[in-house]
Amino acid sequence: MKKFLVSVVAVFALVLVVGCGGKKSPLVGKWTGTTQDNLKTTFTFEKGDKVVYENEYGIKSEGTYKVDGEKVTIKLKVWDKEKVYKFDVKSNKLSLTATDNYSPSYKDMEKK
Repeated sequence: MKKFLVSVVAVFALVLVVGCGGKKSPLVGKWTGTTQDNLKTTFTFEKGDKVVYENEYGIKSEGTYKVDGEKVTIKLKVWDKEKVYKFDVKSNKLSLTATDNYSPSYKDMEKK
């Protein structure tokens, strides 16, 4: 009977921990790569909704992001409006494909 009660308590604790953990975005982390025009860029997606952008010219900006299915909406302070990208994460590679004709796309950014 003791083993049974210990097992029930352990399962309950596991369910409680997993249920409260929330789902982590696949984008969370620091990603470095280039645009299609070879501009070196880094996106750091933090847990929650904060994102930091940096490029090789020293431009750095903070903003927010929101994941919806396979799309991410990014709004940086240096951008005049938010941009929507289709994203794909495979292993340690991230691709951000612009959904408009004016924004750069980022391919095979590596997770650091």
